Amino acid sequence: MPTRLCIPILAASLLGAGAAQADDAACQRVLDAILKQGSTPVHQKVSIESAAAPGRPLLSEIIRTNDTLYMQIRGQWMAKPYDPQVSATEARAAMQKAPHTCTRVRSEAVDGQAADLYSVQSKTETFSTESQIWISPSSGLPLRQRTEMQTGGGGSNRHEVRFDYSNVTPPAGVTR
Repeated sequence: MPTRLCIPILAASLLGAGAAQADDAACQRVLDAILKQGSTPVHQKVSIESAAAPGRPLLSEIIRTNDTLYMQIRGQWMAKPYDPQVSATEARAAMQKAPHTCTRVRSEAVDGQAADLYSVQSKTETFSTESQIWISPSSGLPLRQRTEMQTGGGGSNRHEVRFDYSNVTPPAGVTR
């Protein structure tokens, strides 16, 4: 996954992007959280399941510092430069590609932290997404994200991501 696409992919998978919005305030809250996260060091634990490999999720991690993105896939870490301004620009552009709806669902805890749960849906001729994102009301950052994606050809996958913002440090022995 190219470095600069991580935030736009998150934005696109959460928002699908664009025009129609059920609740402008809810969509703005989700966008603000995504953009804020793009400039905040974070450790992400990711699980991706696909219809092509049911029951065999791809587990990975992403650690992002201020200027470097570290990705671990199948046990191997790699490092790439990261520019939060480029990511923010690409996130906004990704969100202009399809209509979406956003709804604040309820408040609930994620790993002991207060969070507001938002539902985000998007549909185009070639794909649809249904996402849930839990955002901390105190920090304004995403704590968890779950996305179901369906393609027009019948393919599907599920992304589950947990976000941790405390003590974010590069993986040992990995240099850019």
